[in-house]
Amino acid sequence: MKRYFVWLGLLTVVMLLLAMATRWLNVAFFAPVAAWVLPVATLYFAIISGVQYYLTVSSVNKNPRTFVQLVLGTTVATLFLHLGVLVGGMLMNPAAGKRFAVGFLILYVVYTVFTTAWLVHFMRHAGDKAEE
Repeated sequence: MKRYFVWLGLLTVVMLLLAMATRWLNVAFFAPVAAWVLPVATLYFAIISGVQYYLTVSSVNKNPRTFVQLVLGTTVATLFLHLGVLVGGMLMNPAAGKRFAVGFLILYVVYTVFTTAWLVHFMRHAGDKAEE
């Protein structure tokens, strides 16, 4: 689990640098979005992904039967949480709503793929340990 959090931290640093680079390079597309919004959204995704991974992995260690239920439950819960944050962010600044949504969805895809890949990796290695 430590390796996941190290790689999550590295991914977050890279995504924070990219979010700040949109300001440093004056990317016109994200100009209407407030300067602090994308870095805060990056930290938001890092925290949510870390919590989701921790809950899922700890459920496998306690009771493997609840793994599928917990994965589905946390996925649905985080999806609704992300949807609420997305809608709230778009309503706070309607002029930059579409641009915020694009940045938010990019972060969503990056962190979802990252967490899913680590969960698949974890389950493959958990199965290897069970067979030994």
